[in-house]
Amino acid sequence: MMDKAKERTIGIVVFATFCVLALWIWIPQTPTSTAPASGPGRDVMGRLAASQERLADLIAVTSERPLFDATRRPVAAPEAAAPAAPPEPVLTLVGILGIEDEKVALVRISTSAQLYRLNKGDTLGAWRILDITANSVTVSKDGGDAGQLFIDQ
Repeated sequence: MMDKAKERTIGIVVFATFCVLALWIWIPQTPTSTAPASGPGRDVMGRLAASQERLADLIAVTSERPLFDATRRPVAAPEAAAPAAPPEPVLTLVGILGIEDEKVALVRISTSAQLYRLNKGDTLGAWRILDITANSVTVSKDGGDAGQLFIDQ
């Protein structure tokens, strides 16, 4: 058996070797090529000149319209146009069902997807069904003049 001093020395040598290898792996190596002296991030004088030009432009604007002048007002926004009125609802004839005097009109209002079954004399909103024939429906809106609806084809 080895004595304790030799074991301790071997342990210290193994530990030191491990630490040196770990440092060699983890510490980044310096690049062998040198970066050019004038690059996009290194042109300090060019960036300074560009900043001075932008500052000169801002000074011209503030001299035309001083920041703390009592007459300085924001530019007025153009007035918004009044919203267009919604389109007038239109009654559309979808179909006619039945025979002889038992006819039913299938109609739809343009503002709705719902289908309505109406008999002669029925009302739907402002419309009143006056007559139903084999190919048309006679309607009156708000008690006004009668008009005919035909099936859209």
